[in-house]
Amino acid sequence: MGDEIQQTSPEQQIIYELVNRVRILESKQNLFSEKMLVMNRNMIEEYKRVMEEMKKLNGSLKGFQEDLDNMRSVVRHLSEEASKFAMKEDVKILEKYINLWDPLKFVTESDVKEMIKKNA
Repeated sequence: MGDEIQQTSPEQQIIYELVNRVRILESKQNLFSEKMLVMNRNMIEEYKRVMEEMKKLNGSLKGFQEDLDNMRSVVRHLSEEASKFAMKEDVKILEKYINLWDPLKFVTESDVKEMIKKNA
């Protein structure tokens, strides 16, 4: 009886094959679950990284906006001040009058007193 070969029935072979297939499917399902967990962790980390980057960009954008507002204010102030400057035409008119009057030929008070003393 020790040399007796244990033979399995076709039904048992089908059951063994089905059990093996179920084990393979379970193994594949476990691997898939592990991969999904890793992917989820990676996605969460990436989401956190992207959100941090967005916060930094928003901070930079606010800084740029403040700088732009300051520059607009300075330009507005310069524009207001520039409007108070004399126009080129006005300066030319003044130059013509100054050249016409020739203020270097005007007499000072001391010159007049000296002339009076000489003539008196």
